[in-house]
Amino acid sequence: MGSRLAAIATAFDNVYSGWILWNLFLAFVPLLLSFWLFRPRTIPRRWLQVALGGVVSIGVIGLWARRPGVLMDWGRTLVDALTGDVSALLRLSWLVLVLAVVIGLWQWGLSPRKTRRPWLWWLGFVVFMAFLPNAPYVLTDIIHLIRGTRSDTIPAWVIALVFVPIHITAIALGFEAYVISILNVAYYLKQQGARAFILPMELTIHALCAVGIYLGRFIRFNSWDLVTDPLDVLTDTLNILTSRRPLAVVIVTFGVLTVLYWLMKQITLGLKLRIHYARQGMDALD
Repeated sequence: MGSRLAAIATAFDNVYSGWILWNLFLAFVPLLLSFWLFRPRTIPRRWLQVALGGVVSIGVIGLWARRPGVLMDWGRTLVDALTGDVSALLRLSWLVLVLAVVIGLWQWGLSPRKTRRPWLWWLGFVVFMAFLPNAPYVLTDIIHLIRGTRSDTIPAWVIALVFVPIHITAIALGFEAYVISILNVAYYLKQQGARAFILPMELTIHALCAVGIYLGRFIRFNSWDLVTDPLDVLTDTLNILTSRRPLAVVIVTFGVLTVLYWLMKQITLGLKLRIHYARQGMDALD
């Protein structure tokens, strides 16, 4: 038994490095924001607090495996900021902005509707759109599973019974966060009497996220680069949209997102309807 646990631990040390929980944290951030922005009264306050605590815990655990590199990176950023480096100052400003938005949205979501400030809603919407590509981005994390299966040091039973279930579950949860986030936007549009804009909104979000996934996977940009290095993000985005090979990758990604979203949307709405039937005492088979 001890040798089997040691084999699993060794496999995670070689391949895992915290990416699963950290990427899930990034995927759950826009999910929480979607409830705050578009369906603020759907979830009771107590459950919102529990969800926030759970997401923060996931982020902390996921970041813990990366703490040496993160601390070194932000330590270097702080030193550069003290010396007057503009890019470092922007990165620190982004961190402060994110923390302020999280606190502000939390107060906004719990405050009475009449006292809410519209500008804070729009600020939250911008952050929501900046982080949303992180949810479907988990689809590309299949490369971690491929790397694990190619490792000669990981037993086949660990790959079959541990790696595959964990990776598939993480990818499914991350993409489901993407689906629910867009469904919350659709619900908001419906409540505002803009039902006709739901399909164009979905396709637009898929297109933007396809570009975001390419920027994140191949160019290695992060969400905060929109603030710390907006010129490079804009330049690389224009290069992608005007270069044949990157544009082809983006188009294929858009197609994958569109198809998978449609499938998961039907499953999600079907489960919601099944739960509704169960609460009403109705048999879904009738």
